[in-house]
Amino acid sequence: MAEVSRRPSHARTHSARDATKERLGVSDAIRIAGPGVISGGADNDPAGIATYSIVGATVGFAQNWLLFLSTPMLIVAMQMSAKVANVTKSDLAGLLRTSFGARVATPAVVLMVIANVITMGADLLAMGAAVQLLTGIKFIYWIVPMAAVMAGVTIFLDYKLVSKYLLWLVAVYATYIVAAVLARPDWGDVIRSTFLPRISLSPDYLLGAVALLGTTITPYLFFWQASGELEEKRGVQSLSRSSLDITIGMVWSNLIAFFIIVATGAVLFSHHTQIRTAADAARALEPVAGPYATLLFSIGVIGAGLLAIPILASSAAFGVAGLAGWRRGLGRNPKNAPQFYVVIGLAFLIAMELAVSAVDPIKALFYSQVLDGIIAPVLIVLLLLLTSSRKLMGDFVNGIPTKVFGWAAAAVMVLADVAMVYQVATKGLP
Repeated sequence: MAEVSRRPSHARTHSARDATKERLGVSDAIRIAGPGVISGGADNDPAGIATYSIVGATVGFAQNWLLFLSTPMLIVAMQMSAKVANVTKSDLAGLLRTSFGARVATPAVVLMVIANVITMGADLLAMGAAVQLLTGIKFIYWIVPMAAVMAGVTIFLDYKLVSKYLLWLVAVYATYIVAAVLARPDWGDVIRSTFLPRISLSPDYLLGAVALLGTTITPYLFFWQASGELEEKRGVQSLSRSSLDITIGMVWSNLIAFFIIVATGAVLFSHHTQIRTAADAARALEPVAGPYATLLFSIGVIGAGLLAIPILASSAAFGVAGLAGWRRGLGRNPKNAPQFYVVIGLAFLIAMELAVSAVDPIKALFYSQVLDGIIAPVLIVLLLLLTSSRKLMGDFVNGIPTKVFGWAAAAVMVLADVAMVYQVATKGLP
């Protein structure tokens, strides 16, 4: 970046950062809600809900501490994604290509896209199963209509309208708070498990930990957040607003994950109930927590899919288009960015094919989250390198807290991945 002044660098940094800082209060939270809050909601897609449900049913509250640990790490990773987009005016895939070359960018984007499409297929199945639970109509009949409606909304409606629809859907997750209360957990045990880690080296525990981290610190959200900032045209003058938006979204995301684990851990783990899908979890809650818990859980799954699937498809398209250098953006007319929208359409078509095929939905869903857990630390390291480059970021390079939490996030996820691979290699898959 060209030098624009002969003042000492610390003076330039001070003035540049001061110029972008705003005093924001509680009253600003609703007004500035945007890509960060949407990302927080999308983080708990049906795949995530199933993952949290399986974790709760398998190990109870024993992994609550991972959610507490991962919250600041998730916030920092998402803030880096937003900051690099606002400073450089470029999306993440484009930056990876121009900064690290195709050899680094291509595998990162391709793996993200594969995980996204698998997750979309599993999400469609989860939504269909939840609708079947509520209506009695077989899930297979719901998949194509739901996918067609979501594809149409994503491709043909204006981004501003779509973003409002996505923001309203974030509120659906409050159903899980009510479901957790209805499950009547031992709140003392819940709190102890949240702040006092209980660690096991069993393959079940480690695979669940990687999936939990993979569905919490989710790679596709990095791409969505960066592109969402560009769609909103926030820029460096709104970095404070962007950071607050992200913090609210990520805290809400992990809070809902926490209550899903509490609900399923209280009922399913204590009764040694095995589940395969989020619909199974909803159905299994009824004998203890009552029909309202089942209803709330099912509504949450449907709302989660309506929110997350368009974002999964869009982030895949942003990744591919950024890698290829195509015109992209949900604010563009399909005629002005045809390749971008073709990728969105293909993502929906492949996801529908997966959903109606003989693929085991829970395996596809769960292992897509494990794949996310393996990809995420690589992307976090690349984000750290991008946002620590003064040439790229100028006065907006990472401060010490961001570096500490960012590298900690990468280290925790790498350690979990290594432990999981070792245990699975020596003891097999659970």
